[in-house]
Amino acid sequence: MTYLLLFLSVAVGVAIVLLFKPQDKRKIKVLISFAGAYIFTITVLHLLPEAYSATSVVDAISVHGDPGFSIGLLVLAGFFVQLLLEFLSHGIEHGHAHHDHSGTVPFGMMFGLCVHAFIEGMPLGGHLNHEHSRQMLLAGIIIHNIPVSVVLLTMLLHNGVAQGKALVLMLIFALMSPLGAGLSDMAGNLAKYSHELMAVVIGIFLHISTTILFESSDEHRFNRLKMVAIVAGAGIAVVTSSL
Repeated sequence: MTYLLLFLSVAVGVAIVLLFKPQDKRKIKVLISFAGAYIFTITVLHLLPEAYSATSVVDAISVHGDPGFSIGLLVLAGFFVQLLLEFLSHGIEHGHAHHDHSGTVPFGMMFGLCVHAFIEGMPLGGHLNHEHSRQMLLAGIIIHNIPVSVVLLTMLLHNGVAQGKALVLMLIFALMSPLGAGLSDMAGNLAKYSHELMAVVIGIFLHISTTILFESSDEHRFNRLKMVAIVAGAGIAVVTSSL
């Protein structure tokens, strides 16, 4: 079911583009703001505490016998890994779309985005201490994937990439998170590091969500609709985290 939900999260974004052909960038930014608030809230309320309370951190990466310090290093690593990936993806993970109308496939962008999605899926195939942690991580990835898929497919079509080729690229992207989870699930040794992998994903989530929230207002002007989206995203995350 996890693999199917990861795949469908991209499929929903594709369906939104093909059925409704969204052109209003403001509405897309509202959706991205909602997703950013959601993943930031579940990260702070649930994923971070779970990562620090885990006792599975192996001695090989435990610094001076302090697993918490090691988890913190991995969170920082995830943050900077995402920073590096954005040199390739040009920030499409948080809604940046670059239009060149050339009709060419942005291979660097696709590579960066696919690596990002693959890493996000890896903790889901491991052995997290609590099923609720897996559910919250899965929910965060799904909520994040939908607007990213909308932005990506809209950009590809707007840039003149043929629809068939664009859909193949979306299929590749849709398979990345399930492949990451599947690799972790099949590789027993890798599955033992699920909390460490989640710490890396937490760093990625923190980078993406804070970037979205900092950029949520154009020129720092108050935008009521975006504020509503942010409050709604945070509120729903609080409710789902507490259930």
